Amino acid sequence: MELDVYIINGRGEKGDKFQLGRVNNKEGHYFKGEYDAAAQYGSMDEVKEDLAKMLNIETSALTLNQINL
Repeated sequence: MELDVYIINGRGEKGDKFQLGRVNNKEGHYFKGEYDAAAQYGSMDEVKEDLAKMLNIETSALTLNQINL
């Protein structure tokens, strides 16, 4: 599965973390309310793990594309 993710940088106490601002698939489904928008991440691997759990798939089956809005 392939997802587009919009990242909001500058989060966390030191500004070294980021949050997900938007997640959608290639069919245009916007996963609003299905992921924790308040979660802060230090790496894209952490994001991938959370989103794979949300979708109930293996992380190896998930591809993330960072997008700019």
